[in-house]
Amino acid sequence: MIFDNQLRYAIEIIGTYKGEIPLHVWLKDYFRAHRQMGSRDRRQLGDLVYSFYRLGHAQRRLPVKERLLAGLYLCTDHPSDLLRHFHPGWDPTAPVAEKLQRLGVNPTDIFPWEEELSAAIDHEAFCLSFLHQPDLFIRIRPGHLQAVSATLSGIGEFVPPAAFRLPNGFNIESQFTPDREIVVQDLSSQRVLEFFTLSRTPGFFWDACAASGGKSILAHDLYPGLHIFASDIRESILHNLRGRFRAAGIRQYTTFVADLSRQPPPAPAAGADLILADLPCTGSGTWGRTPESLYFFDPSSIKKYADRQRAILRHIVPQLAAGASLVYCTCSVFKKENEDVIEWLGSAFHLQPDLVKAIAGYGDRADTLFAARFQRTGA
Repeated sequence: MIFDNQLRYAIEIIGTYKGEIPLHVWLKDYFRAHRQMGSRDRRQLGDLVYSFYRLGHAQRRLPVKERLLAGLYLCTDHPSDLLRHFHPGWDPTAPVAEKLQRLGVNPTDIFPWEEELSAAIDHEAFCLSFLHQPDLFIRIRPGHLQAVSATLSGIGEFVPPAAFRLPNGFNIESQFTPDREIVVQDLSSQRVLEFFTLSRTPGFFWDACAASGGKSILAHDLYPGLHIFASDIRESILHNLRGRFRAAGIRQYTTFVADLSRQPPPAPAAGADLILADLPCTGSGTWGRTPESLYFFDPSSIKKYADRQRAILRHIVPQLAAGASLVYCTCSVFKKENEDVIEWLGSAFHLQPDLVKAIAGYGDRADTLFAARFQRTGA
């Protein structure tokens, strides 16, 4: 009876949820309205629902009940009483290839837009990565490596030079003060550090679409004397950023609100030695964490984001002084948001990158990013 109830609730959720808000937020509201569920029931139901969306666009014609079970089978690598009840012959501990063959699932159907991918992305490997939730990563801040590593000994895995891989659900705040000793930051985001490493030490860093400020803290830790100029589209975003900066001990910073797709920045931005344009995008490289985004994705939005990126860059690039560096970054796997924008920058502003890379995190159970660095050498 308990397994029938779990499936009934899961089918109800799939039929009701339409992707308007993040699934984890929607599920919290759903569980508040169904207080009879214990924590174990909520966790199992959440796993079942997320597994449905992790199948992406594969097997979409299956009845919801069977697709839920197929998703759980493919996304689980430990014994499941629910699967044993409905399909006693299905062994979730079997190799993924064997499970895909049993169900007749072509993994490349999970993410069907191969022709839209950046050249460096391995389509099948990227598709298979959706079957498992990416890991939780932290970055250890300078001066805290020994103490943090000692605290986490036996809990996670150290990833040089300063990352730690932790199990999802690990209570970080029970051990650390976020942004003081450690920063919660995906492994691929930490690897953007390579693009910040310049031949000369910059004094002024402009984080043009700063969001929560994680990459600004990364730049500060590389160049402690840096003055940070952080901007974003809403004051509420910058309010949260300032709170993080206080926790991180960052005092040399200025913030301002601007919609850079519509207007240029204030004059001080033109003095930046290093500019980060981590621009709004489809977020497709992070969908392993939010597989509902994959399921409900409208491909027409790729062009909309690419057009917005160009509009923002038209107001950023003119601020780039001779000798200054621009880092363009997205968390997208789509060519139109990545290589095509780089090519456009070359033709529109005569900028050529000195470093271009797809940071393919799917092999590390991390997000996938794309970044390119430019230096303006002329007057």
